[in-house]
Amino acid sequence: MLEVSGLRKAFDGTEILRGVDLAIDRGDVLAVLGPSGGGKTTLLRCLNFLEQADAGTMTFLGQQMDMSAVSRRDIAAYRRHTAFVFQNFNLFSNKTAIQNVTEGLIVARKMPRAEAEERALAALERVGLADKKDAYPSHLSGGQQQRVAIARAVAGQPDVIFLDEPTSALDPELIGGVLDVIQRLAEDGMTMIVVTHEIGFARRVADRVLFMEEGRALACQETKAFFEEQKLERIQAFLRSLNRKEA
Repeated sequence: MLEVSGLRKAFDGTEILRGVDLAIDRGDVLAVLGPSGGGKTTLLRCLNFLEQADAGTMTFLGQQMDMSAVSRRDIAAYRRHTAFVFQNFNLFSNKTAIQNVTEGLIVARKMPRAEAEERALAALERVGLADKKDAYPSHLSGGQQQRVAIARAVAGQPDVIFLDEPTSALDPELIGGVLDVIQRLAEDGMTMIVVTHEIGFARRVADRVLFMEEGRALACQETKAFFEEQKLERIQAFLRSLNRKEA
């Protein structure tokens, strides 16, 4: 469904992405792992054109695009099929949970308010927060705020959701609730690319794992092979370090 070839991005002369290739099929979950500073977030932002790539070709739903020269019109059309969940929620503090979910539907998609509210309520129910629809972000925990952000993504009925370390800003006791929501979406067949440090989650939920370091994709393998048959010493060392932290 989504295939990228030769993705490159530099900031101030420093190359952050150095020719990354990836592919994901409809209904699959791709977990992106790797050390901090390896280019994972930049990769995700380029995939949703929050950053303009310097080079690269994307094929999405059969349509090919030059990622360095895509038009605003084509980006807008592409984003009708995608959604992005940020590390720090990015909710409007002056809007309730349901208003945060309906905002994009009404403003960007010109959806009638009644239809948008119906869809938003269904999305909030899907993440277990229908009873918090009238609460403002300041009255919600970090985990609840991230679940509202996920509901906002789901409400647009995207073909693919990009999630950038969705639990990194949460207290440890709140992480499980967010991961459970993402796992249920995966079980429902939602296509997702998830940047994460949660190894247990990646093992349970991902169909494939992409490992990035220094702007390169060192491996992209089926999950079982990545964790149980890994031959690259660098990745073995990375996994050992995470296992020690979790222990």
